[in-house]
Amino acid sequence: MSWIYAHSSTWRRIVAFTQRSPWYMAGFAVAAFALPAYLGDRVMHQTNGEKAESELEQKLRSRSSVDSQMLARAQKERLQVLLDEVKAGKGAERYKAALDGQSLGTHSTGTTVGVEAIKK
Repeated sequence: MSWIYAHSSTWRRIVAFTQRSPWYMAGFAVAAFALPAYLGDRVMHQTNGEKAESELEQKLRSRSSVDSQMLARAQKERLQVLLDEVKAGKGAERYKAALDGQSLGTHSTGTTVGVEAIKK
C-alpha cells in the first residue's frame, strides 16, 4: 500500500477523505466490496450463458408418463430420507442392517426389519 500511496495522488486523496469522514469510509468500503462482487457475478452469468434443454431432453420430458413421474418422485423422497438420516448421524444403522441382509425401509410403516436375506 505504501507504493500506491507514494505514486498515486488519487489514492492519497481517498486516504485523506476516509480519515476525515466516517461516511466516506463506509461508502468506500461498500464500493470496494460490492462492486467487485457485482462484476464477478455478471462475468459468471455472461460466461455460463443460459442452459437450454437439448432436443433429446425436451422429447423425454414430453413423453414422461404419470408412472415415470411417480417413480421419480418416490426416488427423490427415498433419497431425502437417506440424506436426512446421514445428517442426523443414523446412516450407520442402515449400513449395518444392509450388511446383515436386512432393510430398514424408508417409511415408518411396512418396514422389513427382521426379515432374513434370501439365500441362494
